[in-house]
Amino acid sequence: MNNQTHIEARAENKAQSTVMSNQNSAIFAKKFTLGLSFLALTTLAFFSGSLLMSATAQAEAGLNATEQQQVKAIVKEMLLKDPELLKEAVIAMQMREMAQQQTSVKEVIAAEQQALFHTPSDPWKGAVNPDITMVYFTDFNCPYCKKLEPELDKLMAEFPQLKIIIKMVPLQGQSAVEAVDLAQTVWLNEPAKYAKVKQTLMAVPRRLDSATIAKVAAMIDSTQWLDNTDSKVAGAVSANLQLMRKLGIGGTPSMIIGDQVIAGLVPFEQLKQQVQQAMEAQDGR
Repeated sequence: MNNQTHIEARAENKAQSTVMSNQNSAIFAKKFTLGLSFLALTTLAFFSGSLLMSATAQAEAGLNATEQQQVKAIVKEMLLKDPELLKEAVIAMQMREMAQQQTSVKEVIAAEQQALFHTPSDPWKGAVNPDITMVYFTDFNCPYCKKLEPELDKLMAEFPQLKIIIKMVPLQGQSAVEAVDLAQTVWLNEPAKYAKVKQTLMAVPRRLDSATIAKVAAMIDSTQWLDNTDSKVAGAVSANLQLMRKLGIGGTPSMIIGDQVIAGLVPFEQLKQQVQQAMEAQDGR
């Protein structure tokens, strides 16, 4: 082989090596990208298994069985080398789900304005012509509701333009049912006595019983409503429970301020901040 032929052969080999290297890089890039996709889908399946089949089918479209196995091997190797990848993917998924849930709640609040804020049978306290209205789901046997009551009074003192709509739900036992029956009936028939009935029932530090409820009714001169529940009470309670389910509220106390659900016994400063933010949002600030 002369020198010219040798040079040409070396050049051809180098060109072929370059092509093969480029092809290998392209294949690796493709597989790496597919590996990341498969990892994301695997994480998604961890939270929502029903989506796995359709999502995996899309990710593996156009791959033969060998390539699919290669992708899975890449994913396994990635996770073994850097387990933080899965943790980051899980956190991202949780954040997205929380954002979606918040959006869903806002949509429910927007759709249920009448039921939440304009139901004639709902007790309320605070401003007659309010600038801001909040909704409060409560249970007479809920210890956290009992602790929250003074904070709500403090909130109304801080914001005289605030109105609080009270939606009573008997979630904690038969005595809670009896207490709601009495309080809601008093509101529908003798609304001037309602605040005292509610305040006295909430002031009982322990779980209510029938005897205690009867004593409260006697103190407020409302014994005529014991075992004489207004026929509208059942419908009002049912509507309140339906609203809780739609909003994804699982217990009491729970409040709606603006387009936000505030669940649990939260600090006064948080309530104050939520009211301020809701008022600013209404004013377009």
